[in-house]
Amino acid sequence: MSDEQTREVVRDDRGRWLVPPKSPGRPKGSSQSELVRKLIEPHRERLISRALELTKSEDPFAAANALRICLERLAPAPKQESEHVHVPGLAEAETFTDKCKAVLAAVSTGEISAEAGERLLRLVDVYRKAIATDDHEARLAALEGRKVTAIEHTPPAESDVEDLL
Repeated sequence: MSDEQTREVVRDDRGRWLVPPKSPGRPKGSSQSELVRKLIEPHRERLISRALELTKSEDPFAAANALRICLERLAPAPKQESEHVHVPGLAEAETFTDKCKAVLAAVSTGEISAEAGERLLRLVDVYRKAIATDDHEARLAALEGRKVTAIEHTPPAESDVEDLL
């Protein structure tokens, strides 16, 4: 084992990391899709010409496949733009169940799209997990006899939620 793998991670009296944990993450450098794009780029015009020729081919499977592969690599589909949404009652809802009901009601009445509703529900779930984590940390600190500063759990303003979408 290396020194980095065996080093002790220490927290201060408030529970914050003194030495941030090392996360390996994705290695630096180009991703596979970036490498493929770089390899294809010099042949872009010939690939498009060949794909157009293949569309006139007797074999429709070969034509469709060649065209699909070229277009996916040369002109990937754009990502959907985030929509700004307003969910009536979301900010005022006191429980997570009520917040979820507000989002589902907005989806069912067509005020927001199902995709935006799904993203909002995921945000509510992440928020719920963060509160649960803080609660567990406070309970653990109490058992260990450490001091923990109380964290006020105020729901984000509706405009903050809209900005996240």
